[in-house]
Amino acid sequence: MSLDERNELSNTVMVITGAGRGIGKEIAKLASSVGAQVALLDINVENLTKTVDEINALNGRAKGYTIDLSSEAEINSVIDSIEAEYGRIDCLVNNAMSVGAEDFLKSSLEDWEFQIKVTLTAAFLNIKRVLPGMIARGAGNIINIGSVNAKTMVGSDAYSVAKAGLHALTRAVAVRYGSSGIRCNSVMPGSIATDVWLQRAERNPKVFQDLKPWYPRGRIGTPTDIAEAVVFLASSRSDWMTGTEMIVDGGLTAGLAPMLKIIEASE
Repeated sequence: MSLDERNELSNTVMVITGAGRGIGKEIAKLASSVGAQVALLDINVENLTKTVDEINALNGRAKGYTIDLSSEAEINSVIDSIEAEYGRIDCLVNNAMSVGAEDFLKSSLEDWEFQIKVTLTAAFLNIKRVLPGMIARGAGNIINIGSVNAKTMVGSDAYSVAKAGLHALTRAVAVRYGSSGIRCNSVMPGSIATDVWLQRAERNPKVFQDLKPWYPRGRIGTPTDIAEAVVFLASSRSDWMTGTEMIVDGGLTAGLAPMLKIIEASE
């Protein structure tokens, strides 16, 4: 991989949470490759350092910030540091999340609250902290990474509730602050092959193969699929888009592909 010449995000200062691995890492790499200066936030120092080094080895401009997104004090401190370093924040990508017990009866209150805190409350706190600077400049771009879990029941209950809240937060910010030059959109991924799926793959090594029939495109998504959507939303090409949910799910929520075959007796 080498830096390309698209330069869609030339000199854009982009903050990405949960950027040490998976979708966040791919967003950071792609955004950097098209000109963005990227500030990567993650709790895992090893993953964070590795990703920052990879980007900078490609002549990108990346800096890592270790953070516990369950702490408002740490969020404010890190955003303070980023604004001091870069002078501004043009684009915030709320990508970090937490997935715990799959269903209600297996969830403790502590686990439930932690998933909500990292997935939804941290996004609220990040937005609240960056908005004043964006409003003062009359421009800002916020992108929240949601999920198909917010729209249809596919398990991971607390995580799904948090993601549904994140989509509602997107609409609230878009409407309330649009006149101040702020755009806010969500990306809604389907199943994406990331490290988060390792435990499921351990229980069922065929999990990705078993999921394919549900996707009209015939495959599970990749972090690059989501990164491309984020870069588009971060660029001026999407200037008239705000308050939207960009569905990037291979057709999953368009309809129930296996049911169609049953109804039409095509198999």
